[in-house]
Amino acid sequence: PPVVAPAPAPEAVLAAPPPPAAAPMLSQRRVVRSLRQLGLQSTMQLRGASPLQGIQFGIRSDEVVTDARVVISGAASPALVPEVSQLVVTLNDQFIGAVRPDPTRPSFGPIEMPVNPAFFTEMNRLNFAFSGRYRAECVDPLSDLLWMNVAETSTVQLTLERLPLPADLARLPEPFFDPRELRDALVLPFVMPDNPGNETLRGAAVVASWFAMQAEYRGARFPASVSIPGTGNAVVFATPQDTPEGMTLPPLAGPTIALMENPRDPRGQLLLIAGRTMQEVGVASQALALAPQLLSGTLATVAQPQAPQRRPYDAPRWLPTDRPVALGELVDRADLQVSGYAPGPITVPLRTAPDLTTWRRHGFPVDLAFRSPPGPITDVERSRLDVLVSGTFLRSIPLREQESWPWTWLLRQVGIEPGPRTGTASVPPWLVTGRNDLQLVFDMRPLHRGDCVSIPAQVQAAVDPSSTIDITRAHRFATLPNLAFFASAGFPYTRMADLSETAVVMPDRAGPIEVSAFLGMVGGLSAMVGVPATGIAVVRPGQLQQVAERDLIVLGTLGRQPALTTLLREAPLRIDEAGRLAMTLPDPLAGFQRVVRGGPPPEERVRAAAQLAAPAERLGFVAAAQSPLREGRSVLAIAAP
Repeated sequence: PPVVAPAPAPEAVLAAPPPPAAAPMLSQRRVVRSLRQLGLQSTMQLRGASPLQGIQFGIRSDEVVTDARVVISGAASPALVPEVSQLVVTLNDQFIGAVRPDPTRPSFGPIEMPVNPAFFTEMNRLNFAFSGRYRAECVDPLSDLLWMNVAETSTVQLTLERLPLPADLARLPEPFFDPRELRDALVLPFVMPDNPGNETLRGAAVVASWFAMQAEYRGARFPASVSIPGTGNAVVFATPQDTPEGMTLPPLAGPTIALMENPRDPRGQLLLIAGRTMQEVGVASQALALAPQLLSGTLATVAQPQAPQRRPYDAPRWLPTDRPVALGELVDRADLQVSGYAPGPITVPLRTAPDLTTWRRHGFPVDLAFRSPPGPITDVERSRLDVLVSGTFLRSIPLREQESWPWTWLLRQVGIEPGPRTGTASVPPWLVTGRNDLQLVFDMRPLHRGDCVSIPAQVQAAVDPSSTIDITRAHRFATLPNLAFFASAGFPYTRMADLSETAVVMPDRAGPIEVSAFLGMVGGLSAMVGVPATGIAVVRPGQLQQVAERDLIVLGTLGRQPALTTLLREAPLRIDEAGRLAMTLPDPLAGFQRVVRGGPPPEERVRAAAQLAAPAERLGFVAAAQSPLREGRSVLAIAAP
């Protein structure tokens, strides 16, 4: 019998290695990110008709790459011919390495590929390009034999060194937040006096909301402390009477915003929000949030800025209801273009208040115009554009041209090609929950031209930026309370984008954990609407009547927040005198039954209510109710042991 030599191990072809990295320095840090952490949702599947995919990531402006590795794992089709098949890895179109498959061992990796640091820029594209053949006279690009996968656990390993950039307020929000960090949540410590007053908390909330707006989808956390952190950056709120230990304030002539070196970490910076009084600290906070473009240098004395007058539902990140909105207003034009026969979805954010309703539940029309390769390239009878909202399928629009004979024929005779193809879809109102995405997915099939005839290797398609979504037929109606509305869009508190109809009730003595939760919550609300929380009010339990006309958020621990008992007295969930959480079961006929029959409630309801009761010290909760101070206003309670 013939002797078959064993196939070689998966072969990795690498670029010329970069110079050896120097010994680690104190200003260096090492970062390891998986492809999933960089945005890859699942295993990267490369096919004959979809041979190119990649991920994007950024490098902070105050750091430079000194050493880098890409470590990939995956699998390849056993039918591939190793000599003419490969997976090529590039960074910013610079060759890094290639992997050739081994038919006897379909899985490969981990394979480490060194990357020349000179290839990196502020924004980087790591691409994976597949090319392959199987043993046949003619290769069908759509064959299931042509595939290679890259695991989402593959990693990018970077050694980064800090650059000594000059301090300048004009660079804000850098270095405290850098938008190039595409997938990292913002964690920014806030330093303020012990048991901060209402004005300090309000100013901190305004600054936190501004930073959270910059972070957007990444999320933001603001750990509160009374002392300067030992490493890194922080925001400090101070007056001459309340200054963190180890810090010396510059001369203050009024509300001041300044950049200072962290006295405990020469590489860290402090953003100082200061004033001679806490009222001036509040003015400085407003100036940072409303007019950051006017700041420059390392220190600026500011004046009270004029806040714009807001109207209900005018959040810039929400769809307006007075006109149709072009998709080109919601995303960049480049995001409406795709490459490949089966590219990833085009995603357009659909953010709005969730209290939309329509007459007879008619949907909201989406009018699409799109361009794709014509019939000689793609099989237009089987190719389509799928329309989805947050993963829910709405309809498929075929890519075949709609001939308007004889006009289309006459235009072509004089050299005029018809415009983009069009299609419509309708978004049901029950799919609009406040935070949604319109997803447009091109599924293009190559036209089969016969055996041994090649097809174009790369095709492009695009949705026209003039395509629109129209919610002008909607009316506003909502039954409150509704915690789902708050979770998806911060409603009803975000009805006024600057939170000018919202007040937060803090404990008389707020600890760092409660302050951190307060800042993170306000930041999350502002990130939803795209407006800093310059209108928010902060009060204590004894000041409730001052904000009776506002929607209220009560935050604190059960033992230190007496406003919980006061404001939840009409809610189904309440705290009884024994310190237990009790649940009142609804019964619309209870009053009528007691008038007609008299006597106590049914025994089953009593037993159910007893089972729902729990010791308060073992259970945190989020509850919503109508405010007992004013009809039509809401109360949201966020409490823990």
